[in-house]
Amino acid sequence: MRKLNRGRNAIVVAALAATTMLGFGTAGAEPVPARALDTWALSDDIGRCGIVRIPMTVGLTSGWPGGEAYILLSPEFYLPDLTHQLTQCMIAVTVHWENLESGATGSRTVYPMDSRENPAAYQTSGNAASVASGLGRVRFWLSTTTPHVSAPPIETVISL
Repeated sequence: MRKLNRGRNAIVVAALAATTMLGFGTAGAEPVPARALDTWALSDDIGRCGIVRIPMTVGLTSGWPGGEAYILLSPEFYLPDLTHQLTQCMIAVTVHWENLESGATGSRTVYPMDSRENPAAYQTSGNAASVASGLGRVRFWLSTTTPHVSAPPIETVISL
């Protein structure tokens, strides 16, 4: 068991180091869509689901006049032996946002499942969330209820 714990800690430290080397934040906001660096987390059931890599892409929901952002999460779970075997796993992920022009903030928790089983269908299986961020420059970031290394926040411009 100690060996497994050391392995987990090494993975979390490696993910933190990679995130640090890649840089923090964004220099300037780009129009949607925008892709964040990956957030890494321990799954709720570490023995069955291992660690999870959570990429996030922010887009614009068409047809919503108030400026609604569309958040796509595509997690990939890796078992403790890191063989990349697929198992049915989900994790609670909270999408946080802050509109840098209006000052409005919010968050939404979703439960995305592993995106590797059926890449064409995962967008309709709880891996997406819409948030009423409003128009303008908006900052987005993720968190989980388990130990995690969050990617730096990203900024994007939500416009009609």
